[in-house]
This record gives sequence, C-alpha cells and structure tokens, in this order.
Amino acid sequence: MVRSLPQDKQNNIKSLLESGHTYSQITKQTPGLKKSTLSDYKNRLFPERFTGAAGRKSVVSTTTRSYIRKKLVTGALRTAKEVHRYLVGTGHDIGYSACLKILTSMKFQVGIKKKTSFLKAEHKNKRLAWAKAHQ
Repeated sequence: MVRSLPQDKQNNIKSLLESGHTYSQITKQTPGLKKSTLSDYKNRLFPERFTGAAGRKSVVSTTTRSYIRKKLVTGALRTAKEVHRYLVGTGHDIGYSACLKILTSMKFQVGIKKKTSFLKAEHKNKRLAWAKAHQ
C-alpha cells in the first residue's frame, strides 16, 4: 500500500491549490513533491472541480464554422481558397491545408481539381496523326 503524505503537508497543498497557485509553484514550495502526486491529491481533495475538455482547442470556433457553412451554401464563398482568404482576413492564423481539413470536417468535398487540356476535335486529330507518324 502506498503511504499518504503527512496531514500538515496535505493541508498545505490544499491551501495552495485553493489560492490558485500553479503546479510548478507548489512543487517548488513543497520539497519532495512530484507533479503526479500533486495531481492525485488535487483529484482527491476537489473531486467536483470542473475540468476542461481534453485535446487541442480548435483554431476556428463553432460559430465561425457555421458562418462559413452558410456562406458556402449560399454561394458567397465558392472555393477553399476564398474560405482561406476570409479566415486570414478575419485574423485567424491558419494555413491553406488546415483550411482544407476544416472544410473536410464540415463534410464538404475539397480537393484540387485535376487539370484537363481543352482539345477541340481538330487538335485531337492532329495529335493522333503525329502519334501514328512517330510510332
């Protein structure tokens, strides 16, 4: 069984946590205390505390996403490049590929169109004649 910390040390940790000190400040003030032990005691002492959602926060908020979705559906924004320009213009520090990922997460089909050469029937016939001549 793991030994618990002395009661005076636990009370010290509790008072420091209640006063809003950071983990690094508390570990400096309390010798021999690791951050994992401090986290364990914080969970024991304050089980009802609010913990934020895990993971990385999104660069673009949900309201901005819904606004972009509305603009895409109505046709005000037509391409991913226009969406990227809009986001950069509104102050978001975001790259083009991240913008594509955001649009993909919003269930829009994104991608660079394949370039096709526009050949008239006359051009096709000339290319075919050249290919046959150089076989």
